[in-house]
Amino acid sequence: MKQFINSFLFLLISVFILSGCKKEESQNVIAVPSASTLAFKSSVSTVALTEAVAANKVVTFSFSAPNYGVQVVPTYTLQFDLPSDTSGANAWANAVDIKLSGDSLHRAFLGKELNTILAAQLLVPIGVNSTIAVRLKTDLNQNTGLATNVKPIYSTLTMVVNPYRSYIEYPALLVEGANSWKTPATRTNGYLLASSKFNAKYEGFLNLPNADGWGGDGFKLVSTTDAKKYGWGSSATTIKVVTSAGDGGLWLTPAPNYMKVNVDLDALTVAYTPVKFYVTGEDNGWSVSATPMIYNAATGVWVASNVALTAGKSFQFTANGSYEIGYKLDKEGGVLAFAGAPTWGGVNIPVAKTGVFTVTLDMSGGEGNYTYSVK
Repeated sequence: MKQFINSFLFLLISVFILSGCKKEESQNVIAVPSASTLAFKSSVSTVALTEAVAANKVVTFSFSAPNYGVQVVPTYTLQFDLPSDTSGANAWANAVDIKLSGDSLHRAFLGKELNTILAAQLLVPIGVNSTIAVRLKTDLNQNTGLATNVKPIYSTLTMVVNPYRSYIEYPALLVEGANSWKTPATRTNGYLLASSKFNAKYEGFLNLPNADGWGGDGFKLVSTTDAKKYGWGSSATTIKVVTSAGDGGLWLTPAPNYMKVNVDLDALTVAYTPVKFYVTGEDNGWSVSATPMIYNAATGVWVASNVALTAGKSFQFTANGSYEIGYKLDKEGGVLAFAGAPTWGGVNIPVAKTGVFTVTLDMSGGEGNYTYSVK
């Protein structure tokens, strides 16, 4: 009898325990909130980025904590992407993810941070207004930090951005006066060739003062990578590493002249091409001679005034009355890059507004840092 009573009491206690567990389980059912309850927003809808605001806070994204009905540990991620990449089977596959720290419900971005995301990672076109998508992703973790089976909550907004091209200090060959004339002691635009692909090929534009040299400007090239100096090889188109002050320098000839200069350190060659630039586009029937640019030696910039341009059309920069030497935007649409023979690459420069403009071209920064403006 005693054994029977004990068994009955054990069953009764078990029923109460199971009942309590079921009640607790029912009370801990997770209710996934809707995206609208997150109230995801940005402090501004348009951001124009420049070097002047690089160190300033330019936008803050904020939202409300989701209510799942139980104690949980959400994690938050901001995702930046192009609108064209936000639909289809691989939607948001190329997004730039920025994870928020702890339980923070907001994230401010400095100008340089946002510009890096836009220009360097998403490859948003430089200097023009573009629309991007920003998505808040809320993931749910257990108290232990492990993931749950609860699907993420997403809330998306769009904003207009205008990134800028930040200067990149590529490997360079610096111009050093070979005889009596002096060149800048530090890296200076207008006195360098650069390698934007970080390889043995360097390109830049020089307009030296015809100080001295054999038929032109005498100079040597100094590598910023290993400090090696390069001077005259065995001809006007070859170079070699020089080891003493008495070794001969290169010469830029004919001079004075504005020259496109290319150096290949693997082949130990140098090539000089006199250049005059033109604006060539739809508005002048793609003429390679109708819209000449004038070189300003004091500023190192090519200028074409009173240029009529039409919104929606495009142009490029050509040289010497042909397309053999030309510059367009690179395939990502952000940087001026060589687009002539034999590659014939690049993307035509889009015209944002209709009007009469001054178009400038600055090639003094070396390959990878060529710039233009339409004002």
